[in-house]
Amino acid sequence: MQLALVLGFLLAFPLVVRVAGRLVRGEWERIAAQRTPPAPSAPPIERVTQDLRRLRYQMELRENRPGISVQGMKLGAVRAAYLEVLEVACRQLDVRPPRCHNGREPSLAELYRVESDLRSRGLDVRTPGFGSQAA
Repeated sequence: MQLALVLGFLLAFPLVVRVAGRLVRGEWERIAAQRTPPAPSAPPIERVTQDLRRLRYQMELRENRPGISVQGMKLGAVRAAYLEVLEVACRQLDVRPPRCHNGREPSLAELYRVESDLRSRGLDVRTPGFGSQAA
């Protein structure tokens, strides 16, 4: 009788371990999913459009104004912010983002291509009269 119990236990043990493992794994994944923060949602396209227009306007102002090296640093920061928002707009409107060559900023021709592609999708970054709206 004892031998039959031991054999029954030995035969059932792998099944019990598998079932317990699946239960523990399922609980572990549920807890992990609760702890994982939700993926950041993309900003609304209206906000992206406003940011692009504002940054484009600031870039044009700084490019056309002679200044000291601090102006050049500010222009670089504005240009970097413009490129970042431009890539967000490209993802949202399914446009190929600007390509950088040799780790540098994209050429003006590449920026014009992206702006033209966005314009064909309904987002015009060069709105006339934006300077009167900016504060």
